Amino acid sequence: MLSLLQGPLEIYIARGQVEEARRLHSLFAHLEGSTDVQDRSSYLAARATLNVAEGRFAEALADADDAMAAASTLGFAAQAVKQAIVAGMEAATALGDTAKVEELVSSLEEAPPARRAPFLEGQALRFRARLAADEAGYNAADSLFRELGLPFWLAVVLLERAELLMVQDRAGDAEPLLAEAREIFERLDATVWLERVARVVPIGSDTVSAL
Repeated sequence: MLSLLQGPLEIYIARGQVEEARRLHSLFAHLEGSTDVQDRSSYLAARATLNVAEGRFAEALADADDAMAAASTLGFAAQAVKQAIVAGMEAATALGDTAKVEELVSSLEEAPPARRAPFLEGQALRFRARLAADEAGYNAADSLFRELGLPFWLAVVLLERAELLMVQDRAGDAEPLLAEAREIFERLDATVWLERVARVVPIGSDTVSAL
């Protein structure tokens, strides 16, 4: 049942159905004070994700830190830990706390192989690329998420790489990335992310017609 706090909750958020995500999360409110590490970390990781979606970044980072503490018990492969780490990096980025993002990315990069989860390796590549404005890092994350068969996260990487290219006045290179990201988000009905794609593309540009 705890998996409802990860996949379904995140799907609701990506589709702009935050009220549904909040309702789902409320069904597990009794876990907040649980002494079971897995139960409580799942609740807090999901709340961190909700807080990010609603712009409460300081609260999101606090919840993510609490949930990530479970890694010492559950390991980095636990779904709640994965969810918390991503929420924590998103929240720290939004807060402009580069040092915290660096700390979290480094914790993933420096983890021994036995404790690494491929999904988190992809996220480490993604956030390292964001920190360094590094197109090669995005390419590496792209390849890994394709290999893992994770279309949503692939589309996120494509979009973020396209955003970087647009800042560098490389609209022509960004066009195919935006087109692929948009196709994936449309297929997944990820309306929140489609809106972000639309904000990247200048109205009236050639890129619009390409999409």
